[in-house]
Amino acid sequence: MPEGDVWERLAEILSALAHPTRLKILALCSEKERSSRELREALGISKPLLLAHLRVLMRAGLIEYRAELDEQRFVVRKMYRAKSFRICISPQELRRLLDEHGTV
Repeated sequence: MPEGDVWERLAEILSALAHPTRLKILALCSEKERSSRELREALGISKPLLLAHLRVLMRAGLIEYRAELDEQRFVVRKMYRAKSFRICISPQELRRLLDEHGTV
């Protein structure tokens, strides 16, 4: 990984986690797969706002989806789920990253 990329990646993940609505989306999608409609209803937010939050989470690699055919309505819907991840940030871990990947 080129120098600086690890820092950008870490910042992207932490930035995605820094919003209460995105944390709620992750919590809901870690219980079970959810459609955008289920997420909107649970969170009480608009579709455009939900999709913006989902894009941030997907770009950060924290959430994924699969397409599912709704045969009754003849539409394909996306079912979102949280990806498995673990974040451990300590001063020692940051120092290790600094030693391995250089300065910010």
